[in-house]
Amino acid sequence: MSEGSSSLHPTLLDRIAEAPNVSGPSNAVLPITEKPSTRRRKSCKRKRAPNDTANVETPSWHTPWNETLGMTQYESKAQRLHDEIVAFVTYILPTTQERRARELVIARVRELARRRFNNAAIDTFGSVAQNLYLPEGDTDLVITTYHEVDQSAKKRALFQLSALIKNSAVAHDVQVIHRARVPLISFKTVSELGSFKVDISLNATDGVKAIPIIREYLDKMPALRYLILIVKSLLSKDRLNSASDGGLSSYAVTCLVISFLQVNPQNVPTKFIENPMESESLGRLLMDFLDYYGNTFPYSTSYISITEGKLLSKESKGWASTTHPENLCIQCPINPDNDVGRPTSKIGHIRTLFREAHQALQNYPFSDANGNILGAILGVSNETLAHRQHLREIVESGSLERTLMDTVPLQPTIPRNRHSNAGRSRKSQPYILQSSYGLRDPHLNYRADSLPIYGGPSNVGPVRSSNRGGRLRDAPDDPRGRRRR
Repeated sequence: MSEGSSSLHPTLLDRIAEAPNVSGPSNAVLPITEKPSTRRRKSCKRKRAPNDTANVETPSWHTPWNETLGMTQYESKAQRLHDEIVAFVTYILPTTQERRARELVIARVRELARRRFNNAAIDTFGSVAQNLYLPEGDTDLVITTYHEVDQSAKKRALFQLSALIKNSAVAHDVQVIHRARVPLISFKTVSELGSFKVDISLNATDGVKAIPIIREYLDKMPALRYLILIVKSLLSKDRLNSASDGGLSSYAVTCLVISFLQVNPQNVPTKFIENPMESESLGRLLMDFLDYYGNTFPYSTSYISITEGKLLSKESKGWASTTHPENLCIQCPINPDNDVGRPTSKIGHIRTLFREAHQALQNYPFSDANGNILGAILGVSNETLAHRQHLREIVESGSLERTLMDTVPLQPTIPRNRHSNAGRSRKSQPYILQSSYGLRDPHLNYRADSLPIYGGPSNVGPVRSSNRGGRLRDAPDDPRGRRRR
């Protein structure tokens, strides 16, 4: 049994055991692998008992997408599961208000970044760029300068940008993860600005280069988007969706699903992948995906290459490991020497999750009176429901835009030590206190005093400087009535 199989995900199979009784024999479970039918279904009205809400506890996980399906007669469980997947994806994709909120906040973060890197490209990549993100998904930004920056200068620049963000009233808990393979700034915007999680990296361009490649796969394989969002939601529910915590990154999930559709381990008809709506094949494809990566994928001998469209030998790439032979290995389509699956240390837990999810769906009773198959493995939390409601309110009320107008980046706090310059000339220090927004890095072509000041009414104005030795003059009044010295 794989790592974590005994205790990590007990609710998947327990939920099947607790399923309500349904009409018909107890073993009336149709195999999910049968070919989906395209025959016309009969629609029925669902009857609800009036005022039947007494003694009902509020569940911690909800399946609101199921309410849009009503009561329909299906000829197979695969057919019903297909409709539930379509309903789930329709529900989970961002609403107009959610897109608007994220776009406005990203625009403000870009403005802040341009105060530090005014001649650099600032791009969104990852799930947000492909519209494959969940309601509480991260926003990935990359700042690309037009020249090489060494690792030391890159870290210093990220710390300087983090100081600007901390003082902007846009975010709290701003962290610079400088020891990572790809150093980045990570923060969460304040509640008034949507509580969005944002990661900013510098000159890490693989994600941007991957955008047109992934977009081409999405166009060729219409089933791809549905499966990616289902798998990401499944991993997120069990907190296995972050590479920094040993889970699967969004990029890795995308490669995983692409490879599955390329390899087609069950040899399903091509139309199942290229025309899933007409063939009603999403239920079948999801079951095959979970079975493939939960039970049959050759983790110990093979790695995934979506560029080649097949599995290749780990030994041929030098990726075979004696200490962790069943690690997941995924070749990056941009940088072939990069293993996208390398950070996934919890692959044992993920395999268990896929295997148990497959079994839970396979064992779920098929009945018109008990149609909530996908709810056996997926759900929306109370926190997610509240988050989406909050975004709708702050956009429709206009409070989001008013809050953005009030955000003004203040002067970052820079430690000053009267002895820190002893024995060194100013030329030996590339970061010199220069203007109202603090630091100037000649290597990154930045000049803060050439940029405008954004924001609405505030009692804190820009700090004027004399440019003599970096000494600040005419600092604004301290909020307690004293002048800063």
